[in-house]
Amino acid sequence: MIRGACGIVIEESPVQTEFAERQTTWFGALQLMLIALLASTAFLTGDGPAVAEGMTTWLVLGFTLLGSFWGIYQILCPTVRFYRQWPAFLLSLSMVAMLVAVFGNSDDGDFRASVNSWWQWVAFAVGFLLINQLFHTERVARGIIAVMVAIAVALSCIGIYDSLVKIPELRSEYFAGTERQRVAMLQDAGISDTRVGSPGRYHFESRIQSPEPYVTFALTNSLAGFLAPWFTLLLLTTLTPGQQLMRKKEIFKLLVLIGIVAFCMVLTKSRSACCAVALSVLIAGVFLKSYRTVAIKATVVLGGIGCVVFVLGLLTHRLDTKILTEAVKSLDFRMEYWESSTAMATDNFWMGVGPGNFRDHYTLYKKVAASESIADPHNWPLEILTNFGVLVLLLICGVFATAYHRFTVLTHQTCESEVNARHLASRFPELSANKIYLAGVVGCLLGLLIDQLSYALIPLSVFYVALPVFVIVIFLLQGWVDRGVLNRSHVLVAFVCWLLNLMVAGGISYPGVAFSGWLLLGLAISSWRVPFKPGEHVLMPKSQRWTILAIMVSLPLLAFVTSHRPVTASDYHLMNARFYLSQNQLNPAAKHLQQAIEDDPYGIDAHILYANVLFMKLSQSADEELMSEYETLVSQTLMLNTKSQMNFELFSQQALLLYQHYQLPDALERALAYAKHESELYPENAYIWARLAVCQYYAGQLSEMEASIERALSLDAENPHLEFKLSNRRLLEADFAGWKGHRVYFEKIDESVEQCLDHLRNKAKQQ
Repeated sequence: MIRGACGIVIEESPVQTEFAERQTTWFGALQLMLIALLASTAFLTGDGPAVAEGMTTWLVLGFTLLGSFWGIYQILCPTVRFYRQWPAFLLSLSMVAMLVAVFGNSDDGDFRASVNSWWQWVAFAVGFLLINQLFHTERVARGIIAVMVAIAVALSCIGIYDSLVKIPELRSEYFAGTERQRVAMLQDAGISDTRVGSPGRYHFESRIQSPEPYVTFALTNSLAGFLAPWFTLLLLTTLTPGQQLMRKKEIFKLLVLIGIVAFCMVLTKSRSACCAVALSVLIAGVFLKSYRTVAIKATVVLGGIGCVVFVLGLLTHRLDTKILTEAVKSLDFRMEYWESSTAMATDNFWMGVGPGNFRDHYTLYKKVAASESIADPHNWPLEILTNFGVLVLLLICGVFATAYHRFTVLTHQTCESEVNARHLASRFPELSANKIYLAGVVGCLLGLLIDQLSYALIPLSVFYVALPVFVIVIFLLQGWVDRGVLNRSHVLVAFVCWLLNLMVAGGISYPGVAFSGWLLLGLAISSWRVPFKPGEHVLMPKSQRWTILAIMVSLPLLAFVTSHRPVTASDYHLMNARFYLSQNQLNPAAKHLQQAIEDDPYGIDAHILYANVLFMKLSQSADEELMSEYETLVSQTLMLNTKSQMNFELFSQQALLLYQHYQLPDALERALAYAKHESELYPENAYIWARLAVCQYYAGQLSEMEASIERALSLDAENPHLEFKLSNRRLLEADFAGWKGHRVYFEKIDESVEQCLDHLRNKAKQQ
């Protein structure tokens, strides 16, 4: 027995008996695979809708498979110890609690979106567990941080190029082209309603006129949410006194890297990310006494860098004073989101609305003056509360609370004795720095490869820029990785920055943003330079190890069967169906759509596209058998998600066209029923009430029609957004294939909804 400098008794064991060669090989391989997966999350980013649609199931499979390998490792190496701690246990428990929301809302929500979103949270939990079990030495922690910082700098360089060169070129091509070329670009972007002034076209044109970079992320705020914590950690590490690598030349090079990330963050115009960086530094300076000197330096450097990059933004015409003057307006939008989300949480307090269902439920609570229908509340406590209910929110808060308690214990127990270092080295063999860097490169390549083989959302130019920049940054940081010191407080401050940003931005369920936070929290409570307490790092009985193996092996199998396989198989047939539709070959397209529905009975996209194909065929004749198949499919589609206003709007418009073309009473009845249901799902939408008034007019319900018109006009008067005004909208805004030229109008083809309502009132007076 050896007594360490901190007074804690450490069991002495020879390296050969503590870690056999097989154990060392397995342990190192698991570490490398985890580093690669964490690096890939910066390229397989995903936002809320992408997660709900299953576009991130590859990441889920990767982390759950790695978890199963770790379970096998526990069996093959029985002397492996298990690191017991509350944060990982509470996070795992919250995954079980989330199932209540998933299945409790399955009757009226999007079950496919809920399942996919839940599996993403399982990937977070497995990743966090593995971070705590596999990363226990400071050198490995420094290497991982260097990899993530290098990725952040690489993405920042690409983002700066996109903002200064690529986006302006796209804008120039769009506005300099003919109308046909513009329509082609809009259709390539997935916008079906290409009419001038339509909401989809309006938002596309607004987006390309804005120079904010996105790089590998779906949203510019998500890019900023990824960059902010790593920028904070790089800044604090650079300013820490006593680092052996901090010669003047190296400090200047690191300040250049800091400036690059800062410039990209400013170009995103994400006020939340910039404020999170500043607030995290200030808050830590107040509460962490030993950190105050660094906090003062960081505040000064932040002010200097902020001024420089802001001036650069002004000189490159990428920033203007609106980034400051419109801050209040942006906060007002957030307040609208939070007010509506709070009402939703109150009505669904115990089990939420289910993951992936927020956007569909939000329309019920959305204010008439709100500018958009959001996919999340832009506030992490509200997002968890609305999706899963109060129990899961308490468990997640418990994760953060127990992690902070663990952090405070570790900071008081930090012990740097040679005995402890030898003991940790024997129990946790260190990876070489070069292997860590190689794992980071493999992760980047893995992310890009999976993207290219699936959805191809990332241009290949990202690879040609990211890899060289990654190598350069690693070269600059390798001295710190080999000889530097990692301050545990700095890691916690970076995590606080991540958490503060998510108080006013979405991202806690986005893999590209969320994994950074769980990685930082895991490293902050990791036991590098601190010996384990008795009972904290234990040998598990054989029965417990087999139980862990059974759970871990079942996760990737269940993820594959319930999420990955149905989603990818259905997507394959959807892709083929869209190809045949582009060639106007309806029968092969219909066969692929039938197979897509068979592969994923809960997938709504295949149902909708197949219904559109049948609707296209109905433009030729109202065949009774075809009509019956179409009506059955529409009913099945709507039952998959009874809260989706967009789906009811689609089929209400189709039913209205069928009525006007064939004078079918059943079609009018369906159009009226769907429009009424829309008004219940989205009561503050003037456009819906206007279409309901049209259906009521055709049904002879003139008194109800008058009430609907009054409601539509009053809501329209309260709406400040010109693109959504009834004077700028049409009764049918989508061009349905096979129904080109068919419109619902009363006096002239291109009349606005407002003109339609005036005509209806006049007709009603005449009657």
